[in-house]
Amino acid sequence: MNKKDFILFGIVGVVAIIAAVFIFGLKSNTELTNQEIKLAIWGFENEIAFKKIIDAYSQINPNTSIIYTQINEVNYEKTLLNALASGQGPDIFMLKNNWLLKHYDKISPASQAQISLSQLRKLFPQVIEQDFSIKSPISTDIYAMPLHIDTLAMIYNKDIFDAKGIAVKPQTWEEFQKIIPRLNEIDLLGRLNKTAAAIGGSEKSVSRADDLLNLIMLQFGTKMIDDNGRANFSKNEGLQAFNFYLQFSNPQNQSYTWNDNLQNSIDSFNQKNTAIIFNYASALPIIKSKNPYLDFGVSPMLQFNKSESVNYADYSGLAVSRQIDSSKIAGAWNFIVSALTNSQIMEQYTLTSGQPPALRELIDKYSDDPDLGVFAKQALTARSWSQPDGPATAGIFSKAIESALNGKLSPKKALETAESEINNL
Repeated sequence: MNKKDFILFGIVGVVAIIAAVFIFGLKSNTELTNQEIKLAIWGFENEIAFKKIIDAYSQINPNTSIIYTQINEVNYEKTLLNALASGQGPDIFMLKNNWLLKHYDKISPASQAQISLSQLRKLFPQVIEQDFSIKSPISTDIYAMPLHIDTLAMIYNKDIFDAKGIAVKPQTWEEFQKIIPRLNEIDLLGRLNKTAAAIGGSEKSVSRADDLLNLIMLQFGTKMIDDNGRANFSKNEGLQAFNFYLQFSNPQNQSYTWNDNLQNSIDSFNQKNTAIIFNYASALPIIKSKNPYLDFGVSPMLQFNKSESVNYADYSGLAVSRQIDSSKIAGAWNFIVSALTNSQIMEQYTLTSGQPPALRELIDKYSDDPDLGVFAKQALTARSWSQPDGPATAGIFSKAIESALNGKLSPKKALETAESEINNL
């Protein structure tokens, strides 16, 4: 072989090698694209509503098959933890917004390529970053993304307001306190026959009492945790907020309107014995089912300052299990990011579930909706704080309220005890 033939042979060989690499690479990418991915999702959200998300995603990604298992919310966390402990857990699971610190070690966070912090901020309100991300010295990791955002609002009986001549709904706590005497009905022995509002009690009588107290504490400007991540809410603004909450259950106070011996707040509202309750959009179907003929309305949550709203959120999101095979993590996160950031898909979920939207785009679209508008707009000003264990923290706050009401502890000591117990978690 002469020099010219040798060079020509070498060129042909190199071309052949490049072609082979290209063809093999194309084949590998094609196989990856066509590879079937099976995902198991566990949650407590309505199966019919969640199936809307799955069906819409599957149309775009036919090679991904998804099975959703709905578990009763009462037993959900225990069932999930037992399954994860035995290695039989799902690929994706639902996470309450105040569960992250308790369960982050069971989650595989999203990569920067899947979703960045700047993208999260553009897509969702601030509370999502507070609840579903953890900041480290080098980065902020995103552990979950939201399905919806619910917020506390004022739910009131229209008939009672009209009968008492209250034409304008209160917007501030001061305005609310002024109408309490007009809405209360107290007998000669000082007993409450009809109450203005269900507030000031523990979970024993007031639905979501802990969230209502936490909201008031945040509205007072309470810094719930210090720079070291420890609960630190028992002094100054925190104690002032606690006393403000308790005044509504103090018979000696002008704002007295409730006590823990009364029936459950939702039942009392349904039976027209209470004019106002503070609750979430998720409570509306319960109210309607118990009394379909009750004429009630929803108004924005009361504030101390009309120009600086602070609201409180309750919602769930989706997270990827740390236990799943590494080859499935990208597919699992692709489902979460692609589906939950798609406004068309999530609007179908909103319409079916009745839950207020989480995407900024849909919040804007539904801001004037007669059913979801109040809750949707409040998501933009919703705030949160890092709780070590959401359910346990709720119980601790409820116990603090009850201890202060029955006189076992002073308000200051009850709040200090709650702070200590939360730190022990």
